[in-house]
Amino acid sequence: MITTTVYAPSPIMHLPAVDSIKASYDIDTLREIAEYGCESGIAHDHIYYQQTWDFFLKYEDDIEDYFFNMLGDEWMYELGLCNAESARQLINNLVWVYVESIANQIVEGNN
Repeated sequence: MITTTVYAPSPIMHLPAVDSIKASYDIDTLREIAEYGCESGIAHDHIYYQQTWDFFLKYEDDIEDYFFNMLGDEWMYELGLCNAESARQLINNLVWVYVESIANQIVEGNN
């Protein structure tokens, strides 16, 4: 008997914030984001403070819930975000980590 395991798509991968990332980047760009990170500049819709600030304000609940569900109450400490020098830098770094995490999940086929 051959058994096939079918995995249901993660509900996280259908949140508005994730849909926005999927709409912004093709799979090749997502691979580059996963490999080199947003800091490399490849994440063209998430480069500048204003872009990351706007993304965070629009999808704050999705982003915070994503990390809370993965890492628990101490998620900001776990991600090393507590050493930011300003609110803008904190939000920028948080969005970059989120975009990179989602890119990794998509590239690895966890969508």
